[in-house]
Amino acid sequence: AFPDLSGPSEIKGVWKEPVTLPCTYVPVEDLVQQTLTWTVVHDKDSRTIFRRDGSSDHILLSEYRERVSIPKDDPGNVSLLILSLEISDRGTYTCQVTWRDSNNSLIAKEITTKLEVVKENRAGAGAVQRSDAVQLTVTDSQRPGLSLYLVILIAVVCGAVVFLVISLIICIRKPKD
Repeated sequence: AFPDLSGPSEIKGVWKEPVTLPCTYVPVEDLVQQTLTWTVVHDKDSRTIFRRDGSSDHILLSEYRERVSIPKDDPGNVSLLILSLEISDRGTYTCQVTWRDSNNSLIAKEITTKLEVVKENRAGAGAVQRSDAVQLTVTDSQRPGLSLYLVILIAVVCGAVVFLVISLIICIRKPKD
């Protein structure tokens, strides 16, 4: 009876919020967890984020320091918690656990989870849970009002009218010789 790792194949996390990448197993009596490794693939480049061995926990990538943790006192739960999710955190994460059996043999299992990072948290039928998640973006074509050319034309016509009125006033006030 070997343990199996379980967790979703895909998960969505919200930018700037925490996300948990589930990875769990049911502990087996004669198997002792030796190592736990979390790796991530960004653009075909695989890198180790976290490693737990007999000595301690090691966070190997500086961009994840102070942002990742794994439960310590919950046997079988080796889920990765990432705080303050960044857009650059998206990628494919692998949870790998190695156990030692009573014969000193090593058994390793792994699962992968694809993490997508979204900018807003949508619940159900498009309801937004965070008040600051929705930002309206107005492009030039959507702005109400006049185009630049029309504004320039109006300014030139107004200038011409003002010039004409001032010219007329000056001509009328000139004393006749």
